Amino acid sequence: MRIPIFLLSSVLAMVPAPIRAQQPRSVGRSIAFFGRVETVDLERRIVIVKHGKIAGYADSGATEHSTEDDGVLKRLQSGDNIRATVYPNDVTLHHIQIVYRGGTKGKAAK
Repeated sequence: MRIPIFLLSSVLAMVPAPIRAQQPRSVGRSIAFFGRVETVDLERRIVIVKHGKIAGYADSGATEHSTEDDGVLKRLQSGDNIRATVYPNDVTLHHIQIVYRGGTKGKAAK
């Protein structure tokens, strides 16, 4: 049985694209994020950050985050106090800055 090409192409057009590992950032408002780096895992490409309650984003705790730039992970160290931007329903840290590292204040991580 042969399937007409136009029918096959219209069926394929309805198949959803593969889901990316990370959902795109929502169009919502940006939220200021502050926390202390607990662990940097270069292999998994994540950073675990301990933070206080962030209204509209998360309760206090330690959370795994990805970063918008893998190069930032190489600059982060356990104990760094960071500032970043986050968006609701998105676990990616954007515009990360190291605000304190054992005497180094205000050093941008990017």
